[in-house]
Amino acid sequence: MTLDPRLLTVVEAARSKKAFGIRLLDVQGLASFADTFAFMSGGSDRQNRAIGEAIEEALRLKGERPLSYEGDQGGQWILLDYGDLIVHVMDEDTRRHYNLEGLWNAGRDLKLPPEIPVSPAN
Repeated sequence: MTLDPRLLTVVEAARSKKAFGIRLLDVQGLASFADTFAFMSGGSDRQNRAIGEAIEEALRLKGERPLSYEGDQGGQWILLDYGDLIVHVMDEDTRRHYNLEGLWNAGRDLKLPPEIPVSPAN
């Protein structure tokens, strides 16, 4: 199964800023307010903000704007709300503490595309 182009954009943008622990969860029929959750982590507040900004810009270039963009000031948890898609960028402690993935564990994991290794410059 191929990943939806919009979700692929989210994954690529997150990977471009070295996000880790990326997980896409299909919650159609489970959540009344969204169809998909994207979870990922960064190593610092600054990296979390960079990941959120990269995702927001990549989707904006495709004509989509978030309904809400929250957490930019503190940076421990960035939330981008696209209506049917909710993106969570969290530091590891926040991610463990709130355990949103555990709350939605009845959802279906979507398979991520393989990472394309970057070849070093010659």
